[in-house]
Amino acid sequence: MRVLAVFIAAVILWVSEATPLVVTGIGVFVALVLCGGIDRPDPTLTPGVPDFSPQMVSNWFGDRVVFFLLGIFLVAGAITCTHVVDHAALRLLKIIGTSPRRLRQGVFWVTFLASWFMAEHAVTAMLFPVVARIRDALGKPRGSSTYIAGLFHALAWGATIGGIVTYLGGARIALAMGIAQKQGLATPSFLELMGYSLPIAIPFGIAAAIILEFAFPVDIATVAPAREALEERRRELGRFGVRQQLVTLILALTVAMWAWTGVRYLAPVALGSAALLMGSGLVRWRDLQHHVPWDLLLMEGGALALCAALEATGAAKWGAHQAFGVLGHSPLVIITVVTLAAILLTEMFSNPAVVTLLVPLLIASAPALGFADDPLLLVMAVALPCGLSFMLPLGSPPLAIAFSSGEYKVAKVLAWGLLLDLLAVPIIVAAYWFFWR
Repeated sequence: MRVLAVFIAAVILWVSEATPLVVTGIGVFVALVLCGGIDRPDPTLTPGVPDFSPQMVSNWFGDRVVFFLLGIFLVAGAITCTHVVDHAALRLLKIIGTSPRRLRQGVFWVTFLASWFMAEHAVTAMLFPVVARIRDALGKPRGSSTYIAGLFHALAWGATIGGIVTYLGGARIALAMGIAQKQGLATPSFLELMGYSLPIAIPFGIAAAIILEFAFPVDIATVAPAREALEERRRELGRFGVRQQLVTLILALTVAMWAWTGVRYLAPVALGSAALLMGSGLVRWRDLQHHVPWDLLLMEGGALALCAALEATGAAKWGAHQAFGVLGHSPLVIITVVTLAAILLTEMFSNPAVVTLLVPLLIASAPALGFADDPLLLVMAVALPCGLSFMLPLGSPPLAIAFSSGEYKVAKVLAWGLLLDLLAVPIIVAAYWFFWR
């Protein structure tokens, strides 16, 4: 009961952001130690109930997933500092963007692919100035062009959908897998994860690219001024030199090492790559540290510790029975309900908060729901769709960045966002039925 009380309080604080993420993350550590120490001078008097000593909670808090996230934030920061993605994106847009439709589709698919290798919000923030320069070159008054509004949506939608493909697209998947590991589940490697995500991302990406053309009609005749603006940006960046080539090589080697070594070595490989990037002088620590969301890392540590405590005390099984005991045993119904719940909750709350709330409960309820043989499927039904929110800027960092352009009102595009939210559900259910099983 004490652990459940800490869990509920932490989720409320993370969701509402009534206190900074870092404060709640640290508070979880203190609260869990107190949970095991109150009225427990002699742990041997209550056999079967774990003693939450500071050392035990520290082990939970310092999970390898936290260090993996630190490593990928540092690697992504190196890619950002050296403008590797900028160079690649501008080259692709120059080749593809020969007409208004092709340019907008180019923005969508470039951000879709870039989010495989960088956090989706970082990709959006990096390419936002490029899209803003295209807007300025076209000379349309702000908020007057459906084409330009579609450009910013292409930026956000592409990054959001591409961000579910790998561990690098966002912290939520790594957090979900970390919770699964705490529960003793075998989690997928870097490439194995893509086997779960690509059957969703590819058809959903194609559908979103088509919807983009219907939702935001083209109302300009030419993109020649935009192409000139992109070329000017390329000249400002200079040539793709030795520094950028070496950073790209290290990134490729990092991905190859993840594929070769498997999930156990995700964190050491990420940190080793970050150390190599800094030790070789390609990037500097003082530049990279600004790209690490330290508050999010402490939140992740607190979430992992909470989930371990829920499992250790049996609180997760009790909560799971209360929350999911009425769903029955139909796999399609369960996956559909879980997917829809993850998407709708993400519209209102942060991704890590949704993962922390749902994943431990679903793992504990897997036997009762008929997923005793492979509870990881329930984890995937949360980890992947909880990144797919398209209605409100609150639930999606890429959408929030696109909204800051001032090119559209949320009320005018709400229906298209709801359509994408609902479209994601049958695509994920089909991926479960034809690929995941």
